[in-house]
Formats: sequence, C-alpha cells, structure tokens
Amino acid sequence: MMKRFILLLTIAAVGCSPHPRYRTGGEEFPQQEVKSEATYDTNDYLRFGRILQGYLGKPYKGKSKYEEGLDCSHFVQTVFKRFDKIVLPRMASDQYQEGKEVQFKHLKYGDLVFFKTGRKKISHVGIFIGDGGFIHASTSNGVIISGLSEKYWAERYVGARRILK
Repeated sequence: MMKRFILLLTIAAVGCSPHPRYRTGGEEFPQQEVKSEATYDTNDYLRFGRILQGYLGKPYKGKSKYEEGLDCSHFVQTVFKRFDKIVLPRMASDQYQEGKEVQFKHLKYGDLVFFKTGRKKISHVGIFIGDGGFIHASTSNGVIISGLSEKYWAERYVGARRILK
C-alpha cells in the first residue's frame, strides 16, 4: 500500500510531459492559453500528499492508549484544515453537503468519497488519491489506503464531492 501511494506521488510530481522537441512535418501549433479552474499547483498537491502520508498508520479513535486516534470525518477535517485552512463540518454526512458533486468517472486527487456503512445514509468518508484508491480512517486498521473497487467499498459507495478547485 505504501509503495502504491509513493508511486502516485511520483506520478503527480512528474506531471504531463512537454511537446516533443522535434516534429516530423507540419507547422508548429500556436500556443494557446489554457484556462483552468485549478487554483493549486503541483507543489500544493505534493504537500497535500505529504500531509496524507503523515497520517498513514495512525490509529482509529479510541484504539490506542499511546496515541490519539481519529475517526474518518475527523481525519478528513484535519487534513483539509492543515493543507489550506479549509474548514469542513465534523460529521461525514455534513461533509457530503460541501463542495461540488463529482461523478465517479470524474474523480480527481483530493476529492472526498462517501459511503453508507451503517443505517445512516452517509456514515464514512475518505480522500481519493487516484488509481482507484482512497485514504481513510478504518475502525479496524486506522488510517489506511483502500480500493474503491474492493467489494466492501464498491457496494457501499454513495458519491463524491470536490473541495479542492
């Protein structure tokens, strides 16, 4: 899991490759300014990844007498506050009301993913990290990386929200 997360961070750091230096015929295309709604650059996303990585292995709330743990919504709330002082509600169900709705096929790094694991409509939240994975605070293993395609999570997936623009 850790190797997968480091690989994702490396891929994010490399970014898109530039146009090839040598072209085989044709004219050079004029440079067009591409308008993006993104307000964060690669360094910001790397910093976000380092914050996430720092929480890996942290115990779930109440599971360790030596270290203060977190539950899923507190984990998400803390990460976003540390990253850019983004204030999110404390409960996963309230966090589901924040940001912009995102379809599954359009998930991006940093999007919140929500699940119904109990009787409540929304009872669990994690942060999408790309390649079908998300980081979250699980009750049994603390902060870990899981796959959205894993049967347990796929059956309980409810939706996603974009907080980072």
